[in-house]
Amino acid sequence: MKTKQELKKYFENGDIPIQEEFWEWQESYWHKDEKIPADQLDYDLSQKADVNASNLSPQNAQLWKDKVETQTSIQTPQLNGNILTVFYTGENGTQQSKSVDLSSLITRDISIENATYDASQNIITITQNDGSAFHINLSEFSIITTTNSDGSVTLSQEGQEKVSLKKVAVTGSYNDLSDKPTFSGNDNLQNVIDRGNGTTKPIIFQPAQGRAGEINFSPTTYSFWFGNLNTDHTGAYGLGIGYNTLSKLTTGANNVALGSYALNELTTGRWNTATGVSSGTKLTTGNFNAFFGTQSGTETTTGTGNTYIGDEAGNKNITGTNNTALGLGAAYSLTNGTQNTFLGAFAGNIHGKATGSGAWGSNTFVGYNAASTTHAMGVWGDNNVVIGCNAPLGGSTFNKLVIESNPVARRHDFVTPLIGGDFASRTLDFDAVVSAKRTPLADNTYTKVAVLNANNVFGYKNLSDFQNYIPLTGTEVNNPVSGNIQFTDEDPEERIIYRTNELDGVKNILGLFPEAAMMSSGNLDGTNASTISVSKENGVFAYGHGARLMLSDVGAALRQTNGGGLKGIFASPNLDEPVLIEHEATNARGLSSKTYFGDNAQENDYIQKQYADKQHSYSTKEELTGGKWINGKPVYKKTLYLDQIPRTGQIELKAEFPDLETIISNEMFTEWYDLKTAFAGNQWRTKAYITIEREMAIIELLNVPDYDYSLINSFTLTLEYTKK
Repeated sequence: MKTKQELKKYFENGDIPIQEEFWEWQESYWHKDEKIPADQLDYDLSQKADVNASNLSPQNAQLWKDKVETQTSIQTPQLNGNILTVFYTGENGTQQSKSVDLSSLITRDISIENATYDASQNIITITQNDGSAFHINLSEFSIITTTNSDGSVTLSQEGQEKVSLKKVAVTGSYNDLSDKPTFSGNDNLQNVIDRGNGTTKPIIFQPAQGRAGEINFSPTTYSFWFGNLNTDHTGAYGLGIGYNTLSKLTTGANNVALGSYALNELTTGRWNTATGVSSGTKLTTGNFNAFFGTQSGTETTTGTGNTYIGDEAGNKNITGTNNTALGLGAAYSLTNGTQNTFLGAFAGNIHGKATGSGAWGSNTFVGYNAASTTHAMGVWGDNNVVIGCNAPLGGSTFNKLVIESNPVARRHDFVTPLIGGDFASRTLDFDAVVSAKRTPLADNTYTKVAVLNANNVFGYKNLSDFQNYIPLTGTEVNNPVSGNIQFTDEDPEERIIYRTNELDGVKNILGLFPEAAMMSSGNLDGTNASTISVSKENGVFAYGHGARLMLSDVGAALRQTNGGGLKGIFASPNLDEPVLIEHEATNARGLSSKTYFGDNAQENDYIQKQYADKQHSYSTKEELTGGKWINGKPVYKKTLYLDQIPRTGQIELKAEFPDLETIISNEMFTEWYDLKTAFAGNQWRTKAYITIEREMAIIELLNVPDYDYSLINSFTLTLEYTKK
């Protein structure tokens, strides 16, 4: 029989195994329908145990019996002093017992008082003289006792620990005993609390760091802290959590500090709440302050009644009182202001920054970065109301109203707000188109008309002052306009003439603009409109139902966008540029016609270069050429490249061209270094021939029988064909 390595040689790349080689390979393995002879198994079957144990010796039978024997019943255990004895009957009916010495479990002032056995649960309950109890579940294990080095006792079954009895912790003066036993087990804070323990001393984490991590409670002031609050304080009801919170507190009462350095300098101040790292860190005697946020109210020393919410809110305030700042960095720079209300991130954050006193008050700022300016002079003043995101205010400003909003901050002197006013001079300004809702219908009692002067200040004129106008009802019958209608020269305003048809929902417009004229027709709301615009500068632009026409100095364009795609033609005034065709679609086609011109194509007629290039390219993937065979079927094209030829010279084509029907054309190229040649076509010097059939290509070298065609280095075949 041949070896595995010898059999492998039959199936190397390029080999064609014969029947005898396949059979010889199959004969070398066991078939699943065949039984393997016992003499072929590497196993001593004489050592197995029969299912009825007929081949076991008496000695081995007893060993199996001892191995599988389990207890069948347990009687009431007995406690004699510290010796616990459990009686049970084995499977063979023999009375057996196991004893456990529990004396090593006893510690000072604690001893075992009683032990009971619950037969229904098979549990031993051991009660100690301090009232505590523990249980031992004896179900389904034979007791083997082991006394450990730490004094505990282990109850095991078949080498696996089932129950471990350890020394019992004690209370009272146990921890002060010099001869107390060593406890090697685990105990946690819950165990200590469950035993009714507490502490009158502080709990300190990482003692090497001093009192930085102290948890403590004062029974005198009822203050609580987790940190290093001054233990000599007399102010009641304090709460400090964090390093250096309330660390200098003396008589100040009802203070809450959360976060490292919060209210760090506070001494006699009271009713203050600071939450956040370094919030209110310099406050000493100030009262009734609320600081929420990292470094909020950091510089405040004696200020009273301030509420700062947000990181760095009111950061620079020193002595200011009754201020409210809500938002990140709100009122950041105000040092001594009073009665200010700043709402919004960075609201009023630079107010008072450029001045020395900072004693500015009665301001109300609402909005992100409200009352801001990018001017270097900054902003200061009293009694201002500013509303809006980045609403501008700057310089020395008093008694002003500003309502404005912008995504970015700007110089205040470059911006006219939407609404501005002055509380002192009682003025109100609008930089807006003003409309009034719910105005009553005027009757003959209305004799005045509101007008504006050159400075846009409101006034009125008598209705009788207006003459020489065309009424809204139009001209009188037989009294038409007899001349041109001319608008004011150099008038920058647009003039719209339109008519609406409410019944049909149509609005027609003629617009006259300073630089152009427009005519449009569409829906009443301006949608679905067809428009033409004529301009001296921009030429002609027409739009309607997705079609656009543009005539200008940049070129002429016709585009259609209705339907989701884009079609268009564009002609540039540049003579060197071609006419551009646009066709955005999944299968774009460009120019087309309902009339076929192909048979009459002339030399200069248009085809796309990319299409022509594609027809002369080659791919190993099947592609449509775009042409059709005489029977009307589409023509396909595909290139097959082989760098390994079967030794027979026969190349199967069916896998690569499964549906091939008619071969229209073929192109071949062969690299045959063994003949020192490379040739295109189907023959070489009448010595080598290549035949192409629908299912096979055959390479034949004349007068060389049994030639190994696998020596051919590469073979490339391109077919144009139709499919079944």
